[in-house]
Amino acid sequence: MSWLSRFMLANWSHVLGALILPISLLFGMQIGASRIQKEWDAEKQKIALTQARQEQRVADVRQTQAQITQEISNEYAKRSKLLADRQPDSRTGGVCNITTAGGGDLSAFSEATAGTPPARTDSLPTPKGDAGEVSCEQLSKDAAQTTLMLMEVQRWYREQSAIEP
Repeated sequence: MSWLSRFMLANWSHVLGALILPISLLFGMQIGASRIQKEWDAEKQKIALTQARQEQRVADVRQTQAQITQEISNEYAKRSKLLADRQPDSRTGGVCNITTAGGGDLSAFSEATAGTPPARTDSLPTPKGDAGEVSCEQLSKDAAQTTLMLMEVQRWYREQSAIEP
């Protein structure tokens, strides 16, 4: 018999233990690695699902905001047109219209009294579109339009604020 066979027979428990130890170590590493990989994959899937939910939530909020904005814009255009159609006609004698004095001895325009100082000769030129040239009817239209805009912006803000979590 060779010396290797005699050594194996004499120390069979030590040799077998030396073989089983690396095999069990490799087997344990393989099982541990597969468990860690499964947990890692589950965690990645959980993160991906959470991210997808967040992206869907953002998309839903954006779509809702766009719908609200479109609805407010459409309603504003509709109300603006109704408001423009509802403005008083200058021929019907609205509040802002100046009627001529009828039959009395009062003139339609007031006359300057003797104590009023004469107009300045070095007066500044009035810029085009100055408030002095704007009619009362135009001011009324502008005020109604501005009020409508303000109301629609406030409504838009309330509806946009209602969607935020």
